[in-house]
Parts: sequence; structure tokens; C-alpha cells
Amino acid sequence: MLRTSWRALATGVAAAAALGWADAGAQPAGEFSDEQIAFMAADTDGDGEVSLAELARDAARGFATLDRNHDGLLAPDELGPHDDALFRRVDANGDGKLSFEEVMANKVGAFQAGDKDKDGGLSFHEMESEVEAELGGAP
Repeated sequence: MLRTSWRALATGVAAAAALGWADAGAQPAGEFSDEQIAFMAADTDGDGEVSLAELARDAARGFATLDRNHDGLLAPDELGPHDDALFRRVDANGDGKLSFEEVMANKVGAFQAGDKDKDGGLSFHEMESEVEAELGGAP
């Protein structure tokens, strides 16, 4: 789900990369990873951190994009390749579909765990570390 979210968020934000927006480090303009592009798209105020409000707005946009049948739920076939164990963990009521509330509960928990400096926002590095931890250390 999180890997799919990165890809969904990267759609349509290449313009942000072209503008050299956010703290993409020493990479030349146009050479951003999907994760960096997704982060830049989520960081709507451009302060280099994603707040919980920005995360919720970004999650709503990503959820709506993935919800192809517009039933307000995400079925496994709407996610494409995904981690079945993570899907089951996020699916709190066990109905085999993800509601926006279930997705947000997971994202809020990940946000709180990832905010290592407890400043109320996630830097790119904090977010990247939390995604890796959630995926079991996978890059």
C-alpha cells in the first residue's frame, strides 16, 4: 500500500521536479526518485516537512485515485502489486477491503512513529525511514 501510494503520488507531479522544489539534496534538477517527487507533492507549503494535515490531504487524493470503482473502498485488485501482509494489517475490520478511515489510521500511526524529533512534521528522511520500517527494511 505504501509503495503503491508513492507511485500514485508521483503521477502528475513531474512539474514540481522541474521547478527544483523542496530539499531534494544535491541531485541535479529532473533527477528525483519517485519517493522524492511524492514527498514534494505532499509538502504543499514547501517547508521541507509533511504535516499531518498535508499527509491527510495527500492520502485522500491518492485514495480517490486508486478507488477506480468509486465505492469508497480499496480492494486488492485496485492496488496493483502490494504486500498482502501489510494489507491485512491495515484492514482493521478484516473485510478484505480498505476504507479511508483504515488507511488514515495506519498513516497516522506511521506518522507518529516516524516523527522522530517530535516536531509535528516528517522530513523526507523521516518519511523514508518509516516507509522502510513498515515494509520490513526493504528499500
